[in-house]
Amino acid sequence: MSTVEVVDRGGREIVVFLAGEVGTDPDDAFGPAIDRVVQLEQLNALDHVVVDMHRVTGMTDAAIEFLRALSTRGQTSGYEVSFAAVSGPAHRAIEANGWTFAEHSPIVPPGRV
Repeated sequence: MSTVEVVDRGGREIVVFLAGEVGTDPDDAFGPAIDRVVQLEQLNALDHVVVDMHRVTGMTDAAIEFLRALSTRGQTSGYEVSFAAVSGPAHRAIEANGWTFAEHSPIVPPGRV
């Protein structure tokens, strides 16, 4: 089970919380999450979207595409999208799909997540 939740923190910043095996549930709300970000962008003159991934245990290609869509939307609309509290599994999935970090994720021995 996974969750995608967009939270308006007030001001010009919102937080998108991802948790669980993101992208595995057919009901993952990627479309509605983007729609909510767009709605808040129009209301708040958005400066920053923070994607909190501290509770992510895995990510599918659909989850990675969601992050790409959110980042592209930010570039087009003039706000920053950043990743925060990235769990090990999220870090490895993002890195495996072409994003680079200042510090690479550690190598995980076989059999460990």
